[in-house]
Amino acid sequence: MLAIVAPENKYISELLEKFSYEKVEQKNNLNVYNVNYENHKFLILTTGYGKVCVSSNLMYAINNYKINALLLIGTTGSINENCNIFDVVVPKLSLQFDVDFCPNGYDPGQIPLVDSALYYTNDDLNNCIKEVCDNTKYNYFDDIIASSDMFVCNYRLSRSIKTEYDASFVDVESGVVGQFCHLNNIPYSSIKVTSNYANNNGLRQYNSYDDRASVIAQNIAYEFVSKFFE
Repeated sequence: MLAIVAPENKYISELLEKFSYEKVEQKNNLNVYNVNYENHKFLILTTGYGKVCVSSNLMYAINNYKINALLLIGTTGSINENCNIFDVVVPKLSLQFDVDFCPNGYDPGQIPLVDSALYYTNDDLNNCIKEVCDNTKYNYFDDIIASSDMFVCNYRLSRSIKTEYDASFVDVESGVVGQFCHLNNIPYSSIKVTSNYANNNGLRQYNSYDDRASVIAQNIAYEFVSKFFE
């Protein structure tokens, strides 16, 4: 079963209204909605924020629902100077930039006992999203997105992330969702819409543009659902 995942209600509220749905569970920041599209059923979930909250709620969800594909939706900050506010990101991979076991011989971003620091998205899901973006005339980037439990709005930090990881976008959940899907062999992809640049004006831009960026992400997710179930 497909699960569309976001951290909080504002990133799914308009998407839900486009379908018939039933809220079936609420606990510990996890909200689970059974959704119907024509003769198809899928889930929409909210997980809350933070690595522990996101991963524990996703584990509960896959243990209790038959999830075999995951789509993360929401907004992102940009380090890419060629990206405009409201451009779409369909990341080719995610990573966690606040992980550093390099002194122990691990790659940047790699967690001990995990075989990779890079969590690749699924090509078939990515191609479906890109086709939707092409059809709806949204400009998109398929680049690297780096995440941590922090909001990046600092020019020096964003440039260091760009330099060390070659990432062009930052958020707070892609890395942990990527790691979760990597460890549990779940194909995943992501629709992220740029709400701000990850520089010293990032917070002001986020407050101004995040709601609109969220609506764009939800509109693309709706078109993705129709394409996914063709």
